[in-house]
Amino acid sequence: MKKLFALLLAVAVVASVFAGCGKTEPTDTTTTQGGTQAPAQQTGPDGRVIAKEQIYRTLYTGEVETMNYLSTGNTNDLVVGANVIDSLVENDAHGNIVPAAAESWDVSEDGLTWTFHLRQGQYWYDAEGNQMDPVTAKDFVASIQYVCDAANDASNFYMVDGWIVNATEYFDYTTAVVGGFKNEAGQYLDHDPAEDTAETPAEEKAQPVAEVKPEDIGVVAVDDYTLEYHLVIPRPYFVTALQYGCYWPAPATLLTELGPNFALDNTSMWFNGAYLMSTFEPQAKRIYTKNQNYWDKEHVYIEEIRQTYNAEATVLAPEMFARGDIDYCAINSELLPGWKADATKSQMISPTRVTGDYSYFFTFNFEPRFGEEYEPANWVKAVNSENFRQSIFWGLDRMNSMKVIYPENAQDLIMNTVTPSAFAMDDKGTDYTTYGDLAAIRERDSFNADKAKEYKAAALEDLKAAGATLPIKIPFVYNSSMNSWGQECSVIEQQLEGLLGTDYIDIIVIAGPSQGFLGAVRRAGQYALLKCNWGADYADPETWTDPFADGNSYNFAYDTTEKLEVNTKTADTMATCDEYRRMVDEAKAVYFDTADRFTKFAAAEAYYINHAMIIPYGVTGGDYQATKLNMFEGQYAPFGQASSRYKGQHVYETAMTTDMFNQQVAAWKEAIGIK
Repeated sequence: MKKLFALLLAVAVVASVFAGCGKTEPTDTTTTQGGTQAPAQQTGPDGRVIAKEQIYRTLYTGEVETMNYLSTGNTNDLVVGANVIDSLVENDAHGNIVPAAAESWDVSEDGLTWTFHLRQGQYWYDAEGNQMDPVTAKDFVASIQYVCDAANDASNFYMVDGWIVNATEYFDYTTAVVGGFKNEAGQYLDHDPAEDTAETPAEEKAQPVAEVKPEDIGVVAVDDYTLEYHLVIPRPYFVTALQYGCYWPAPATLLTELGPNFALDNTSMWFNGAYLMSTFEPQAKRIYTKNQNYWDKEHVYIEEIRQTYNAEATVLAPEMFARGDIDYCAINSELLPGWKADATKSQMISPTRVTGDYSYFFTFNFEPRFGEEYEPANWVKAVNSENFRQSIFWGLDRMNSMKVIYPENAQDLIMNTVTPSAFAMDDKGTDYTTYGDLAAIRERDSFNADKAKEYKAAALEDLKAAGATLPIKIPFVYNSSMNSWGQECSVIEQQLEGLLGTDYIDIIVIAGPSQGFLGAVRRAGQYALLKCNWGADYADPETWTDPFADGNSYNFAYDTTEKLEVNTKTADTMATCDEYRRMVDEAKAVYFDTADRFTKFAAAEAYYINHAMIIPYGVTGGDYQATKLNMFEGQYAPFGQASSRYKGQHVYETAMTTDMFNQQVAAWKEAIGIK
């Protein structure tokens, strides 16, 4: 994506983002025989007729865990905010950054100060459409202050930690306040002094934490419509991060009034975006209504979005679409052959774009918290053996498992790196994934049965020395609302056990909860091996290191083990993690030399993969759907929440066909620079 990402990596060309949106307007197609204009039918870019009633109807199976976009990092939750909250900038259909809540912006010569000039005359509205407060710079300041307050437990704090001046310091201070431990001088301490003993080194004993006030954080409302962000280090890509929830505005007065009760539902939040959430009945329905006062309402075509909860949506939705009851459904690999063979249904389906929005990978849990029946202590002995991890890494036939969900184009989705190809380009148009050792990883076949067996032989020696018992039990959990995920896990179980032997591993496929899966499974450490994903938050390779940072809940390789009160990582494992972290820190310290920055990040990513700390799997897209929308009309970016927005899209009378998709995707790829 040379056209977009090479530009975003240089401060000097930030002004180029003021280019026009390139919106596609519908065309009138109806005339009478005599040439007199008749009431027109409007058609879209693929020739379909735009529906007279712009109401979009869908089913959903997973309810949001929270509507508080300031505190959540869950994609399912952030989709709500993306459609009801206007961010400073947004993307057009080709990925270009264009103005939204901000009309323009400037960057200082040193790259440390970003000044945004807000669009005037914009207001907040409640769920009933009543006009509330004006949208001002104070609302953006309030949101960052909220995210940085440890009392709010914002899971997306990492997006401002080390980014915004004094964000980290304020978080540390409020963490101490939450802890409530003070010294005799009344200063808050970084931990309970009762935990210290005579053997505790002086530098590790409870220390006072310097007071930092909210107004010390480097986000400043210069006046009502001028907003400044002061960065800790230069980040030329900063503008690309602004579509992530923690940078969205929140009404300052409402946030102060409600505190922890902000955005519990649609009645405890206000909206300044393209839509209002007029109705929210958990596990029943959600209704978005067009914001008739939105500054860009002429490009919000869908008047109402009706989302109905149905636990059986995966099964019921396809036939409901065929009957005309809903306007979208996914077509899974089991249904696809039948739909393709049907003369009518075959004209209702189309693929989705293969994009770098999300990267999928398998993670090993270094801090297991699952039940004793799965022998967590024994798993710890296994996972700390690199030879054991390598045997799984090279033994996993990813093409075989990918075909469960994508039988026709699995080869297009398989990926050997964490960072997707074409996600970031240097100033010369060179793909980041072709740098250094990452280039060889990108091109190789990461399934090698012979190599897997060699590592197994070495692992058996490690396991014997560690006192492990065989077979190693591997709890392998999936979300029970996704049938294809469960089938995928079963295929992996059969394939890996068939290759490596049931006397070596015992993969136990477990159906996890359909609601709150992330909190109950991944973040709780209730797995040994798990398919995870990560979506890019901004246009730089650094974003793909975030799930493996200190304190992560993806593999717990750096976690403090406070919940277990025991160290579950060996010295070798920690040495690997420490070296990876050192390499990432070294890459982060390069600001403007894109080639050097890419070289160092590529070395770190290759190191982590080559030590089998994770198993890269693939990217999103390529599955089939039946839809009356046209995704090519909507916003696009392989980071942030742009692709979640309905703004710019129409509902059509008929479904997009595969031919329509193929014609448009070719033009779209050319427009954004994908070869």
